[in-house]
Amino acid sequence: MKATDRFIIDGVVCELDGRELKVANLSISGLFAITDLLLTPGQHVEIMLRLPERAPFRLLGQVSWTNDPAAPRAPDLPQGLGIRITRIALPDKVALLDLLKRTSPGNVRQRGAPEG
Repeated sequence: MKATDRFIIDGVVCELDGRELKVANLSISGLFAITDLLLTPGQHVEIMLRLPERAPFRLLGQVSWTNDPAAPRAPDLPQGLGIRITRIALPDKVALLDLLKRTSPGNVRQRGAPEG
């Protein structure tokens, strides 16, 4: 598994600013959340991440980029935010890594578009 691999996993959502957002793709270092929230690259965020078959957990992140439909940076992705994970508890990181390792190779894509 490469840090640049993006995993598409059904049922992964995050909560940001009290809103539940679908996660379009996930990696060991970040995620892309589908949203119309207007956040600025560099902005720090606190997220509750919900993975299938696991209790939600808190992580800290930083908005690394936005995908604006008026000028999409990644046309294959909807409007949203790329968020880089900056702080995650070790047991949660292990659970995330385990989920990614169990993901079907067909649901993995090499980095072609920017991500969190």
